Amino acid sequence: MNEEHQQSNDLDYGLLHGLLGHLLRHAFNRGQSQFAEVFAADDITPLQFMIAELIANNPQVTHSSICLAMQTAPSVVTTTIKPMIANEWITRSASVSDKRMIRYALSAKGEDWFGQLRPKINRCEDQLTKMLTEKQRRELVHSLQLLCGLNPD
Repeated sequence: MNEEHQQSNDLDYGLLHGLLGHLLRHAFNRGQSQFAEVFAADDITPLQFMIAELIANNPQVTHSSICLAMQTAPSVVTTTIKPMIANEWITRSASVSDKRMIRYALSAKGEDWFGQLRPKINRCEDQLTKMLTEKQRRELVHSLQLLCGLNPD
């Protein structure tokens, strides 16, 4: 493995390390790895964390609203949320106004479960950005919010 690592350092990356998309992919992979390390003992994935955070802050949120917030396909949300429903962390119900519309909420069990996990995300973020100053971290988050069209100001 050490030899493989050495070989990758000898590669000519051309313009890759100057491309935002390439760097974002590397940053994404580091973020996934950091999440896996911090939450290794917990039964949660990064996508499940996102869904739980959205549901915790928006009780009775619709499936379509979660998809829009995550910028992902409904099938991704469906697949990701199934084990959370099976574990009884999330309740699923039809909307009163439109029975075809699915709404989600954290169950009491889910509130306890997520309440214990949620504080760990700060450690994950701190470890991911430990090489940045606090100012650099704020600027990076702000720049990514702008890039994503989230209008942070």
